[in-house]
Amino acid sequence: MKKYVAVLIALLLVLSSVTACGSAPAPASDPDEDPAVVEPTPEPEPEPEPEPEPEPEPEPEPEPEPEPVEYDDPYAEYTDDGYRPMMWRVTDGEGHELYLFGTIHAGDDRMNSVMKMVTRVLDGCDALAVEFDTVAYNSDTETAMKDMMQFLYRDGTTISDHMSEELYERAVALLEEAKAYNPVLEYYNTAMWSLLCEQAAAALYATIDFENATEAHLINFAYSHGKPVHSVESASFQYAMMNGFPEELNLMMIEDTLEGLDEYGESLNELFDTWLSGDYDEICKLALSEYDEEALTEEELQMLKDYDKAMLDDRNLGMAEKAKEYLASGETVFFAVGTAHMLAEPGIVNLLREAGYTVERYEY
Repeated sequence: MKKYVAVLIALLLVLSSVTACGSAPAPASDPDEDPAVVEPTPEPEPEPEPEPEPEPEPEPEPEPEPEPVEYDDPYAEYTDDGYRPMMWRVTDGEGHELYLFGTIHAGDDRMNSVMKMVTRVLDGCDALAVEFDTVAYNSDTETAMKDMMQFLYRDGTTISDHMSEELYERAVALLEEAKAYNPVLEYYNTAMWSLLCEQAAAALYATIDFENATEAHLINFAYSHGKPVHSVESASFQYAMMNGFPEELNLMMIEDTLEGLDEYGESLNELFDTWLSGDYDEICKLALSEYDEEALTEEELQMLKDYDKAMLDDRNLGMAEKAKEYLASGETVFFAVGTAHMLAEPGIVNLLREAGYTVERYEY
């Protein structure tokens, strides 16, 4: 309150100082009071000399057009090994275009050969759109820490209170083997442990790694070439979604990962190999495989269906709307999200076709 009053006083002092500095008009003398006073005849004022006409200002010289910036190609040393993950070109009735590219969130050194070809298309676009900009997100530590709080237990319990002793010990053993265990993880919930177990299984039993995710390559390329990076969703949205599933589903996924470690690694490797080939039918078989309903209870099957609806169907609708916004803007955007979002029914490719856009497989 004192600070607010001080500001008002300062303003009043400024106003009063302006008034005090103004010169008061001098009173005019009245000739009727002293008749002896004869006012002199005023001399005629000289006519002002005409001001010289200003010389015309020279017209400004046009600014030279900036020379195109030469960027280094980080994939120049790699060869074209014929890898062609699926890409589509989308156009509307006004000639606006957008490129759809199905990504995969892990890979190996072969990703460099893929990027050698893919970044040629991205380089001709105005901007890149990904699920969320990981570079910008990681620099926003306040938001990142707030998001991570969603995964913490706040009722005084720890992870061992939420799963059987046997499952807990197996999960800890897997994380320790992958050198991913830390006592702090005891305070994180089953949603986080499900993610950690999948990452540990991939690190130990698959030949691909998350550092070679398609998005990491694309985002780094965009930043190094001065291209804007748009976020189709946000990390906060994705983390909130992951924390919205029942604990029973998270435990079921942890159990599933631990029971099929060898198969898990083989499946990831096979998925990456098929992704590289761009074989539409084969990728659909792997990425959109059906559940073994006979091995599941009715409750488990319903939880998995709800999971798929939230992770794919609902998000696909939002992603397709984003793609429409980019098309309407006239900006040519390289739209890169997980391959499953392109293929699923309803997938982004079919949703845009049904909305009247022309969507064609792009050969690059």
